[in-house]
Amino acid sequence: MEAHTVTKALEYISKKLCRKGIHVHLIVAGDALSCLLFKSRPTTHTISILQASALSPRSLSILFDSVHRAQKKFGLANDWVNTDLGRQVDSDYLDYVIHKSLLQNEIVFSSEGLTLVAVDLCFALKSKLESLTKNFTQKDIEDAVVLLRRLVVIYRGRPLTKGYIRTSYPRMEVSDQILLRLNELYEWQYHTRGVVGVRDEYMEWRREGIVDWPFGIEDLKREVSVCAPLEKELYSWRDKPLPDTPYREDFAEIFTQQKVY
Repeated sequence: MEAHTVTKALEYISKKLCRKGIHVHLIVAGDALSCLLFKSRPTTHTISILQASALSPRSLSILFDSVHRAQKKFGLANDWVNTDLGRQVDSDYLDYVIHKSLLQNEIVFSSEGLTLVAVDLCFALKSKLESLTKNFTQKDIEDAVVLLRRLVVIYRGRPLTKGYIRTSYPRMEVSDQILLRLNELYEWQYHTRGVVGVRDEYMEWRREGIVDWPFGIEDLKREVSVCAPLEKELYSWRDKPLPDTPYREDFAEIFTQQKVY
């Protein structure tokens, strides 16, 4: 679904709700954030929603009817609006996610009868990183960079730490390799760190050219420049441990064995 089509459909729903004398607040996540809020994607497949507050049976009925009518009017998929977000959020986190999302107040869409706000961006980033840890895709890493950029701006230019990311919604698991990959792409685009505290000593060695890691920032630059999807064999690095930083007494031996340019 293209952004302008989604916006027209949302405006149609908003007018239907307004005519019935109600205003609905919903929390939004997924590709819709990249498409409608950050404008980093031209399209979105679905809009995943969560109720910001409990709706009455009447309000729910009117909302669902309006969504269905918009789907018919604009030729959208049957599941163009879904409640997957509610299933993604752990029940222990649900109230916290709603509170953080409303406090954050990132408006995705607002009109007479309908307001959509973005889900807590920390949750959105952690969810995206967990997905990347399980199954890497180029679009998801680019979405993660956009989310990270927004969070860095919110925190007045300060990069996120590994500890902060790990302790935010701790049941979502994220690998160090994905955090390194995220920071590499962020650093290439914005020329500053987005994530710190993830094997920083190793990354300093990588920049000096002493450690030969087969999948580094140069490979990533080439991928982004040609917008090519990753081949499966290229990200087998996820299962490989990072090499330890050499001790100071090993420096001489390294320089005798490796030619450094």
